[in-house]
Amino acid sequence: MTDLLTDALPTVWEGRRIDPDFRHMVWLLNTYRRAETDEEKVQLMRDAAERFFAEPVSDPQLPDAFASLMRFFRGCADDAPGGEPPEADAGAGEITLDYHCDAAYVLGAFQQAYGINLTIDKVHWWRFMALMQALPQETALSQILQIRTTDTSEMDPATRQRYEAAKERYALPPELKGGARDVTPQQHDAAFLARFR
Repeated sequence: MTDLLTDALPTVWEGRRIDPDFRHMVWLLNTYRRAETDEEKVQLMRDAAERFFAEPVSDPQLPDAFASLMRFFRGCADDAPGGEPPEADAGAGEITLDYHCDAAYVLGAFQQAYGINLTIDKVHWWRFMALMQALPQETALSQILQIRTTDTSEMDPATRQRYEAAKERYALPPELKGGARDVTPQQHDAAFLARFR
């Protein structure tokens, strides 16, 4: 486990040079969610390896390289804040953040909170995730995520109506909602990689 405060963030991962910029992981999440066929997912593995690793990865090495990439994805620590995708903390397996749909809110939040221009600045994925976890409540993104995840079942009718209207306003597209989620990141990775072995 890397200590984000004292250790240098890696640019070599499991023996391979990498480009650790957040854009590759955001692309991976966006593309994976929208891939529908096994062929698209195999192509996703190839494209992800090409983006992330500095040297080419051969087809026979692809499953292991992709597994390595996924370990990097959650590598700040399996159980530490920032170690899993943002939707992993949502209840009932519902996705609460989509980097494609919420791109403007993410850009605005980083600019507002940290003065980081994500359209220009390179940010290591682990740093990006740590900063995402620490976004202040004053950002529009934090407020939207709170709206999306608030349980309205115990609210009085007037408050529930306001929250449900806000949830509808900030809802993600129906094709991204719901769906069964694997219990742990390791199970998710194993299920994904099993399709290609």
